[in-house]
Amino acid sequence: MKGKSRGFLIEAQITLIAILLAFLVGGVIIALMGENPFRAYGALLQGAFGSPVALSYSLTKAVPLIFTGLAVAVATRCTVFNIGAEGQLLMGAMAAGLVGVYVDLPMVIHIPLCILAGAAAGFLWAGIAAALKFARNVHVVIATIMLNYVATFFVQYLVNGPFKEENSTISGTARIAGSAQLPLLFPRPMSLNIGFILAIIMIFVCWFLLKKTTAGYELRAVGLNANASRTSGINIKKNMFLALLISGALAGIGGAVEVQGSIYRVVDGFSPGYGFNGIPVAMMAHGNPVAVFFSAFLLGAMRNGALNMQIQVGVSQDIVDIIQGLVLIFLGCDYMIRYYLEHGTKKGGKADA
Repeated sequence: MKGKSRGFLIEAQITLIAILLAFLVGGVIIALMGENPFRAYGALLQGAFGSPVALSYSLTKAVPLIFTGLAVAVATRCTVFNIGAEGQLLMGAMAAGLVGVYVDLPMVIHIPLCILAGAAAGFLWAGIAAALKFARNVHVVIATIMLNYVATFFVQYLVNGPFKEENSTISGTARIAGSAQLPLLFPRPMSLNIGFILAIIMIFVCWFLLKKTTAGYELRAVGLNANASRTSGINIKKNMFLALLISGALAGIGGAVEVQGSIYRVVDGFSPGYGFNGIPVAMMAHGNPVAVFFSAFLLGAMRNGALNMQIQVGVSQDIVDIIQGLVLIFLGCDYMIRYYLEHGTKKGGKADA
């Protein structure tokens, strides 16, 4: 138990160091642009946390990132690199949107049905990549990346073609029925809806699955050592297939919640890359479902505060993408940071002795 606690602490330190270094380098870039990095970051923080309304928007932007972060995290725990969360999210959003527009049911049935439709669409879209892998040995990374493009153009066709709202200038479906919309947790102008509660529930469902069930043990065992797992009688292919399907369902729910709780229709280009952003969310969390909440909240808050930074200071919102990329780069230095932390601690302990 002590070893596990120490490992978790080191992973948390690695993530924190990577984030701090990314913001430090980002500050240097802002200074080179001729702006004051302290003013820029101050405006960013104000836009993200400066009022209850700002905080609610930061949490709202974190919700789809929680789902895609969980999607990537669950898959990677079984060494399945699902790069297709974006496509799975889009298909989930489309399925939920269509059920929300064309099905008429009481709210108590309509809302869960839309969410299930989103989960099923993401599940099936990930299933295509899983089938290609195990039927034709197509690499999961290649298959999921290509399916992102297919999903993007397919949804684009649907919202501009057969399911486009009549007599509308918007490239999107009609507005979903009120019975399919997720209720707000607080009155307007707050934006947080019960999709946030669902995201928290799914965090603990994923944690329970991975930590407390036989299926989760097998998923983690395959991720830690596939050869040893095979020797122990664990079916490697079955677990990798299952991990990818669960991952797709989680991303699909993220798309459904975004449609039902924020935009109320499927619009061409509604996702600013939630699926792709799930990758740094999962990396910062080191695959830990509980830690996904904090990394998703950080990125959601940054994206929410970026507009205020651009308006007040004149620093482009794109600096957030630069910082996010820098976080990934520094997380890629995991072994170097880990070596410093572990050996530095040991040297310090000897010195104290």
